[in-house]
Amino acid sequence: MKIAIFSESYLPYLNGVSISIRILHEELTRRGIEVWIYAPHFKGYQDPYPTVRRLPSFYTPFEPDYPIAWLFAPRLWREFRTLGFDVVHTHTPFFTGMAGASWARRLRIPLVSTYHTLYEEYLHYVPPIVPKNFVRRVLRWHLKRYYEGVDAVMTPSDIGAEVLRKYGVQKPITPIRNPVLPFPEVSKAEARAKLGIPDDVWMLLYVGRMAPEKNVSVLLKAMSHIVRGCPNARLWLVGPGPALDDLKAQAEAMNLTEWVHFTGPVPRDEVSLYLLAADLFVFPSVTESQGLVLDEAQAAGLPCIVANGGGAPEAVDYGQTGLVVEPTPEAFVEAVLHLTRHPDEREALQQKAIRKRELLSVPSVVDRILSVYQSAIALRAQGESARVG
Repeated sequence: MKIAIFSESYLPYLNGVSISIRILHEELTRRGIEVWIYAPHFKGYQDPYPTVRRLPSFYTPFEPDYPIAWLFAPRLWREFRTLGFDVVHTHTPFFTGMAGASWARRLRIPLVSTYHTLYEEYLHYVPPIVPKNFVRRVLRWHLKRYYEGVDAVMTPSDIGAEVLRKYGVQKPITPIRNPVLPFPEVSKAEARAKLGIPDDVWMLLYVGRMAPEKNVSVLLKAMSHIVRGCPNARLWLVGPGPALDDLKAQAEAMNLTEWVHFTGPVPRDEVSLYLLAADLFVFPSVTESQGLVLDEAQAAGLPCIVANGGGAPEAVDYGQTGLVVEPTPEAFVEAVLHLTRHPDEREALQQKAIRKRELLSVPSVVDRILSVYQSAIALRAQGESARVG
């Protein structure tokens, strides 16, 4: 089998989508499946894999670190049509995904797409001069048109499937959570030693983009109250993003620099160390379709405190492996202090959370993705037979 993957988000840009694609790529390759990646050109980056193809791209002032692909790439198209792909798998409904869908249709290749993102939650990035209600209508029209044009759809959560159904998408939709990579054999004490974190610190952790839609300022507002009830509490905010400087300025203005640590971007292996070193994972975003990092946190044995909104509550099984709270500073303060004072409850959440290592193992998840590929191939074969007949 030969697979072509198209994604707007891919290395070196790090987010849940790019990480999930890297995991899928590596596992499919391990099984002897040939995988080609099509993604926007990223200035100054050299790909480690010979089957990665970069589409011509441009940058916008709204996301200066995130290139957008042009639809016109005749040289890559000429090569693509000679490679004999069995399935095209797109991970975006926009420029790169539109190219992949167009190329698949022109060659009658089975087309699968993953709906990763609740795009309506990102309309604050639209320039103020453009009416948001108009953008929302166009977005919904485009998403329905795009996903109705594929053979099979995957979503990382049930809420993603619900949103597409609300838009009017009738194609088969299969919710499949993204896989979790194995963790290094490192103890909590060893992880803290490598990161320079004292043993007596009560470590709260957030990993993700520093962006307005992630609601990270809620955690800053909560910290001044948390440290009154738990003086050893410290918050680590791990990740890059357009709001990083603003959040640092906010923490300084609130006199929180002693209790809040910003790491900026860190290598993927180091993220695992932070997850293994922490005591609690705090996640205030209400815009996630899944929140891959929540599954990773649980697989590391971390109880999670999650804002009630979007697809994030699904990740903690509605209270079985963490607490679901309102997206307010007061709710996070109450939940954090509750778990610091109830070790038995914290241990129970931890034991249930760590089961994610098996449920979301890479082989298990990729098996389910391959079954969707096979279904798409079968559906396309039936359609071709009917067309010929």
